Amino acid sequence: MKILHRELDKGILKIRVDNADDLWHLSHIIESGDLLFGKTYRKEMKKGDKIRSEKLERIPVKLEITVEKIEFSKDVMRLRVTGVITQGEESGSYHTFNIEEDSIITLTKKWKNHQLDRIERAVKDTLTPKILIVCIEEGDADFGIITQYGVDFPVSVSKSIAGKHEISSRDKDKREFFAETSSKILENIQKYNLKTVIVAGPGFYKDEFLNYVKEFKPEILNNIITENVSTGGRAGVYECIKRGILEKAQKDLRVSIETNAVERLFEAIIKNEGVYGLRAIEKALEYGAINELLILDQFLRKIEFEEITENSREQRATIHVISSEHDAGKKLEGIGGIGAILRFKIDGL
Repeated sequence: MKILHRELDKGILKIRVDNADDLWHLSHIIESGDLLFGKTYRKEMKKGDKIRSEKLERIPVKLEITVEKIEFSKDVMRLRVTGVITQGEESGSYHTFNIEEDSIITLTKKWKNHQLDRIERAVKDTLTPKILIVCIEEGDADFGIITQYGVDFPVSVSKSIAGKHEISSRDKDKREFFAETSSKILENIQKYNLKTVIVAGPGFYKDEFLNYVKEFKPEILNNIITENVSTGGRAGVYECIKRGILEKAQKDLRVSIETNAVERLFEAIIKNEGVYGLRAIEKALEYGAINELLILDQFLRKIEFEEITENSREQRATIHVISSEHDAGKKLEGIGGIGAILRFKIDGL
């Protein structure tokens, strides 16, 4: 995300969407009642001649709408924002903006502190390269792209490998499997401009793969680091995240930071140094005891959670907005979507 123009005294931010992560951020920032201005398309009837019949044509226009509905589709990476036209042709009728990568929009709204924080984070994270984790074991490789909102699994490679007694066939199968896996890694490096690829897996199979890369795909060797995990598949990808391997590769990556924050919260709860749930959080606020507040992103729109976030900020607590799209977010959701690590223990909580 890039901020192109800023007039916060008037509530105005002009933004360029740089990637799919920005769409996810905006889906949690844009609210009903906001004003959204930008280039979009309206369907108009184009009159035909005697031979050709009339047909609908998409005409580029600039419109402003008052937002009523927001829909984010992770599958097609598109944000749909619907509202009533307040500026432009057909004022008073409804229109839907389809916001995608490279869209430029102007938002006018009453900005909350956590929303501005999120904008700044999106701007910073745009400059942070994504990481690919490839969890590999015999005949199977699962690819996980670590994004700001969770983990995408764009591709996997599977191949039947001959048994240990069929040496010639086994070697051929492994070479073919390694060739396809390394080609997919190269495709993803080029597609996502990746700087780091973590090749993880149990045992020595990943080391055999690395030896193949050294000989036949040396152009990707500098991007790769290897790590041990106890299992293969997607479970191995998530194990990399939970063990902090991502932080070692890139300290600022959001998923790893959020996962570690949730793990620390649960450890604090066990030690009576953490609380969860609205009532307990409100009580901790009364004592000024909150050191770190963890809140699920989808709850930020609720007034009671908004107030808790602002009050915690006033008490100089660190705020962690946790994505609901990855395992740590689902774990936090399981205890009510909000929790806090305390500065000191409180009896009765």
